Amino acid sequence: MKIIALILGLSSVALVSGCAVKTSGVKKVGPDTYTVSADHLNASTAKASVLDQAGAYCANLGQEVLVTKTLKRQKVKYFYDVTFLCLEKGDPRLVSPEYETTVEPR
Repeated sequence: MKIIALILGLSSVALVSGCAVKTSGVKKVGPDTYTVSADHLNASTAKASVLDQAGAYCANLGQEVLVTKTLKRQKVKYFYDVTFLCLEKGDPRLVSPEYETTVEPR
């Protein structure tokens, strides 16, 4: 009986750790302004996913990413939403970026 419980426990851990990040993909919300969201059981994985996607999207345009707003929400999974700008290299807004972080209570 203990062996069956161990096997079931290890199987469930493997399934959970193997879950992919669910993402919205990058969406345009204004001139040079975009948003992307993701959720995952691991907060760091969800956050890294949205930041990686934002950076890659701007890099593909030959521009730099400037995050302007982040939203973190936790229910069963962690949800991150990032609003960002794609700016030309050397844009003065890239020197001292300011952004808003919102954490919604559980």
